[in-house]
Amino acid sequence: MKLFFPLIFAVIIVAGCRKERNVKPQDDDGKTFSDGSSKTPPDTTQKLSHDDSIHLAKFNISAQAINTSVSGTNLILKFNENVDLVFTAEAYQETSAVHLTENFKNTMLADFDYTTVAEGGNTTLNWVDDNLNNVILKTVTDTIINKVNMVKINVHRQFTFFKIYPSNQSALNEQALFVNKKNDTIGFSSYCYYNQKNYPVRSASAKLVYFK
Repeated sequence: MKLFFPLIFAVIIVAGCRKERNVKPQDDDGKTFSDGSSKTPPDTTQKLSHDDSIHLAKFNISAQAINTSVSGTNLILKFNENVDLVFTAEAYQETSAVHLTENFKNTMLADFDYTTVAEGGNTTLNWVDDNLNNVILKTVTDTIINKVNMVKINVHRQFTFFKIYPSNQSALNEQALFVNKKNDTIGFSSYCYYNQKNYPVRSASAKLVYFK
């Protein structure tokens, strides 16, 4: 009996040592990886190359003005788009085309028809060219920002939105709703094209201000 208890105690110690050797690493949630791999997940953050980063447009946008008027039963809203896109001179020299798209889907203008003036001076309905090479209502100027040579593209063109209402009073009532709207926001997106490559898209937004 004197030998029996020491033998049991020795078996317990050996079993405990084996358990410690068989413990597998755990992740942060206390789960065991079956293959014993590291608990630190790989970094999957997408990193932009220097070439991609310099071709990202930098927006400079203030509140966008829209003048409203009523002619008979027709409500007319003239949107004076005024957007600056800024690039380093290095990036602009390696750019074949700059694209700019307006997004009216989340604004009060979403259900309106509109006209714009195209490259040849002709008026288009519900269509606008997003390739700024074909937009005549723009200026391209050299500038220096923080001692860096930059190029600024100012797009300044007009969209004329319109809708026919059942009566003159209905059109006037709708005009009043626009003028009192204080939180309408338009979205913009832009990207560059060069050497058969579309560069990453940059987006921005601006407040719409309606005037009577």
